[in-house]
Order: sequence, then structure tokens, then C-alpha cells
Amino acid sequence: MKISKKKLIIAGIIVIVLAAAGVYPILNKSGVKSIGIGKSNVLSIYTLQVNGKNSIQMQTWIDNFKKKYPNINIKETPIGIENNEYSKKLLANSLSGNGPDVLYFNPEELNVHSMQKSQILADLKPFVEKDKDFDAENYSKAVLNAGKHNGKITFIPLDYYVDSYITTDKLLESSGVKLGNNMSQNDFIEAASKYISSINRSKNKTLFAYPISITNFLASSGIDFVDYENKKTYFNKPEFRKVIDNYKKIYNSSPKQTEITATSGEEGYDAIKAGTTLFSDDRLFLSDLLESESKIKGVTGETQIINSMPTYNGTDKVIAMAGECMAINKSSKNKKAAYDFIKTALSTEIKVKSKGNFVPLEYIPASKKSRDITFNQYLENEVGKTEQISKHDGSITMLKPSNELQAYYNKITQNIEKTEVYDPTLDDLMMKCLTPYLEGKESYDSVLKDLQEKVKVYLNE
Repeated sequence: MKISKKKLIIAGIIVIVLAAAGVYPILNKSGVKSIGIGKSNVLSIYTLQVNGKNSIQMQTWIDNFKKKYPNINIKETPIGIENNEYSKKLLANSLSGNGPDVLYFNPEELNVHSMQKSQILADLKPFVEKDKDFDAENYSKAVLNAGKHNGKITFIPLDYYVDSYITTDKLLESSGVKLGNNMSQNDFIEAASKYISSINRSKNKTLFAYPISITNFLASSGIDFVDYENKKTYFNKPEFRKVIDNYKKIYNSSPKQTEITATSGEEGYDAIKAGTTLFSDDRLFLSDLLESESKIKGVTGETQIINSMPTYNGTDKVIAMAGECMAINKSSKNKKAAYDFIKTALSTEIKVKSKGNFVPLEYIPASKKSRDITFNQYLENEVGKTEQISKHDGSITMLKPSNELQAYYNKITQNIEKTEVYDPTLDDLMMKCLTPYLEGKESYDSVLKDLQEKVKVYLNE
């Protein structure tokens, strides 16, 4: 549709008047530059509700954004956390072109790869490259690169987690298990082989206290077996067979998902205390990670041993998993404002505690500054305090992180090799195809053929 010369002249006069009055520069500084003339000043976002309110993180992001960009109105659509309703509506509405400007999601609850294939995610790369204020040094490149797809940046992780295990010095000694630094995955499983052989499930003895996702275990190996961009799999590699055989030993000596009733973390500490497991495996929240040593000491009186799941070849590098993520809806008419909201969320420094209650930090912030602030807050505000960690355990004293825990903290914040993205569809496919082999009901070759065919169909959908 063509614009008449008369309308252009009127628009020009308005701009001149605003400039002469000194209004335009003020508006530009206050946030209008984010949306551009002629675009909506409304930014829509779905807000995840926890007990009928915005999560602490979400409310903090919104408050900070409003302070920085007061001329942009945020349209909130509150959605409850029950039955994965939030992720369902976000995906369905975005696919139909009616989703919000800012897409906030967790890969475990929403298939990011399907969103990439559906091309509903705008490319963030042009915004990042033109943003002179973006402090790239404040973020791990390996974390930010998790959203790269076909040369584009389709999303940015706000935080990440590292699959880890916790045990104690006495548990290892009594079990005859010796763990070394930078062990390969094969050596790690071999070190635990005698313990695995001794497990009798009827006596409630397990290797890990919580089920390990097969795709997370594959990711921790550091080897890429699925190429989403080129729609290829590398399941014929001998390394894949070895990783699956290692996983088979874990699968048959650890609880199944249907057997777990407690929330992740609780069952680990309880089992270590009871001596019924060798490893508590948990994607620790940052505050939980800093407290883990104190909890182990308080619950068992023993010294904690903590490390990340070993890579296939055994290196000191860490494989991270993307946590909460944000993206821009490709159909958004307000992409620059959406980018500004993502940048605000990415750089927001959320305190560990708020009025005496722990903020439910989702994993480890992508921001180095936020990680340092959290660590220092723990040292200043928590060390020396006592608190009750559960109904059946007494109070414990929060300890200053030992040299060993600080070394692990530095490892998982400074030594990230790459960041993987969980794929719930792939995980489900792999478990359905491989379970007959894991349980000794079918041969490896037969389940491998089935797996290759089904994953090929999935990648080409």
C-alpha cells in the first residue's frame, strides 16, 4: 500500500517539531529507540505462574525492564505451571502465529529443535552484532552458542546445569571404588563394576539415586551422535555402542523413573545417609551446589566428593546443558524490544535470598557477574548460619566451601567445552527403541536398526 506525499509531509513535520522541542532525544534515550517509529510499543510475554504469582525471576526481569524502558508497555498473559500448560500454549500459539513477542521456555518441557525446524524463532544474531553495549566477555561463549542453528542464533540460554554426582570418601572406601581425576567414561564405569555386581535390587541398593536420562548421558560423553542441521545420525560408531553398554549398566543398577516419589536431590541425600546408594546425581541449583558440602557433612559426618559426569575420553572439560532459554517470536512486530527484554533478563543479577527465603535460582546463571555475586553472597550471608534442611534431619551449619568444592565450582563455570540442548522427543524415542536391549530382551543390532529408522523419520519431519 502506497503512502501519499501529504502524509509523508505531515510525518516529517511531526519529527521536526519533536526534535525542535527536545522531546525526540529524550524519548530515544528512554527506550523508544528499541521499537522504532511506526511500531507498536507493546511487548507481549507469557508469564509462568507459581502459586498464582509470577516467578521471582520473571517479576524481577519485568521490573528491571520497565525501569530501563518505561515507554514500552508489557502485556502479560499469566499461565499456570500445572500439566505443562504453559509450554503447550506457548508452542501451539506460536506455531499458529499468535504467540507472544518473547518466548521463554525450558527445553525439557518444550522441544526446541521442533521450534527451530518450524522456523518460528527469529535470528538474534543481527541484534547481538549491532549491540555495542553487549558485554560478550561476561558470558561463556560455549553457553551462548547453544542456540546456533544454520548460521543463526535462534535462542539464548539464561542459565545452564551440569550433570554431576555426589558421594563421600567413606562410601567409596567401603565400596572398594577408586575414582581418579579426569577419568574416561569407560574407566568410571569399570571403577564401579564390583559395586554394580553386588547390587541386589530387592535390598534397595542402587548405583545412582535418581534415573539418568539416556540423552543426557550421551551428551556428557562429549561426542555428537545426532546432527540436527544435516539430519544425520552416527549410531554406527563403535563409541555409540560403548556408551550404550555403559548406560545399560547404569540403567539396570539405578531406579527407574516410575519408582521415584521424591523430588530430585532429596532421594540422593537420604540414600547416601542410609548407605543405599553410591552416587547422588543431581543438577544442583547454584545455591544447592554451594550448600551441598554442608549438607553431606551435616547428614553423614563425612567428606563430600563431587564431580561432573565423565566425558568419553576423560578430560577436564565440562559438557553443560541449557536451562531456561529465551527467544524472539519470528512474527513479532517488536523484535528490538523483545531483544532488549532478553538482554535485561540475561544480565539481571538475582539475589540468592529474598526476605529470608531462597530464590529458586534455575541452575547456574550464564552471566559471570551473577555467578560471582551469588558465590560472594553465600560467603557473606550464609556461612556460619544454621538451618534445618528437611523434616527428618536436624539443623546443619553452613560451611565455607572447601578448596575441593571451589575447584569444582571453577571447573563447571570456567571450563565449559560446549552446551547441549535436551530433546524430549529424541529421549523418548531412544528409550522406547533401546529398552528391549537394556533389559536383555533383544539384540543390540535389532534395536539399533529400529532406532536409526525412527530417528531418521523424526529428523526429516
